[in-house]
Amino acid sequence: MLAFMAAAVFCIYANTLQNPLVLDDLSNILYNPHIRLTQLGLDELRQAGFESPLSNRGVAYVSFALNYYFHRLDVTGFHILNILIHVATGIFLYFLVKTTLNSPALQSRSETVTWIPFGTALIWLVHPVQTQSVTYVVQRMNSLAAMFYVLALLLYARARRTEQNLPKVFLLAGCIIAGILAVGSKEIAGTLPVIIFLYEWYFHQDLSLGWLKRRMLPIAGAVALLAVLALVYLAFIRWIKFQIPLPLVISP
Repeated sequence: MLAFMAAAVFCIYANTLQNPLVLDDLSNILYNPHIRLTQLGLDELRQAGFESPLSNRGVAYVSFALNYYFHRLDVTGFHILNILIHVATGIFLYFLVKTTLNSPALQSRSETVTWIPFGTALIWLVHPVQTQSVTYVVQRMNSLAAMFYVLALLLYARARRTEQNLPKVFLLAGCIIAGILAVGSKEIAGTLPVIIFLYEWYFHQDLSLGWLKRRMLPIAGAVALLAVLALVYLAFIRWIKFQIPLPLVISP
């Protein structure tokens, strides 16, 4: 099933592999000197991530830099990676839905709906609404954020289904790392903690008001912590922008 989903995506987007860089691709990729990676090194990757036009989306710029390192400005490589990211998100979504169907809230009905994970992921993968994120190279920022977002949810869902402590710790650590990478791709991933909370409350606590009341204090603390982290993040990004001169425009 996973191979079929991947093949369907590649068939749909095969005719876009030669699409040129356009619009925001120009300032973020074509005329961005910081992604012109000629050797792999931490300092070079740091420059690509934090000295590019949108320094708060460093993960996406590092991926552009790696594209440039392997094939320079050949657009085919950029498009192939966009498609692979989209396929990976669909696979993560498949396993997320499959894991969710085994949660306490749905487990009693999961045996009769085994087709749902495949159908959900396939519809999401081939839906026309995804066209811009896949074919417009700079919109990889959106696709990467979605990929890490879904991965974080999947790792959390797996952690909730795991009884052993060590695997649970690794899964939760992976969830946090994936969440950070999602935010580092695009700010839309900032809603992830809220979605994880709602996921826990609905699928594992059956919308229990008692559970919610017993945890009001830690929830308030988590909200306050997230607010502080958001302010620190915004302050850091603003400081980075003031420290970095405007990028030079160079010919391809």
